[in-house]
Amino acid sequence: MNTCYVIDDEEHAIDTLVNYINKLPGLNLVGTSLNPLKAIDEITNSIQVDIVFLDVDMPEISGLDVADIISPHTAVIFTTAYPNYAVQAFEKNGSDFLLKPISFERFTKSVTKVQHLIKSKKVAETHHEEEQFFINPGIKGRIIQLSYSEIIYIEGLKNYVVLYTVDGKHITYLSMREIEKLLPMSRFTRIHKSYIVSIEKIKSIDGNNVILSPSIELPIGISFKDSFIHLINSRTLRSGRKVQ
Repeated sequence: MNTCYVIDDEEHAIDTLVNYINKLPGLNLVGTSLNPLKAIDEITNSIQVDIVFLDVDMPEISGLDVADIISPHTAVIFTTAYPNYAVQAFEKNGSDFLLKPISFERFTKSVTKVQHLIKSKKVAETHHEEEQFFINPGIKGRIIQLSYSEIIYIEGLKNYVVLYTVDGKHITYLSMREIEKLLPMSRFTRIHKSYIVSIEKIKSIDGNNVILSPSIELPIGISFKDSFIHLINSRTLRSGRKVQ
């Protein structure tokens, strides 16, 4: 559920957007205002707003100027009857631009787009917060901090694993199954009974081998090949055109 607020100097324009907002289950209207200065005060000081529908052309203060003030706190969807404002709107980091009169179909597409942007931002922030972790290298009294982004690949050896990073390697006494469960699935994948690789460190795939750098080439295990290829295919850019 995303909270939203409507700012426009025309009552009928607000009514249209309020009607649309009430039709979408993923939106919660927390305020409207004909007065942009009042809206600025509420959005920056009183209420949490995810999305603001903001008219560009208003008498007291331009919506473009309002966006400069509120955009650090919320996503802005500009609304206007004048298409020539589009470039300026996106220069102000507007999430989208709706040209009046606004159809419900166009409104829905815009909201869906912005909701995806908000969700992606939250996921990125969560990953950033959880970037660091600690390992026990098996040396009494010693704990080492690492970042997921440092890891190139992990090798399983008997009762311990070796984490190969951009700066060297580190040992910790976990099994491959244990460390696989602890790693974020969106960033790592197992390609072999002995290897887990960082997806972002994959440079290329050559037959049954994964290339991580000019000097690091790891085999893809038979039992892991199907799931690995499925992962790669899901992240491969493809054209919708038919090849003649």
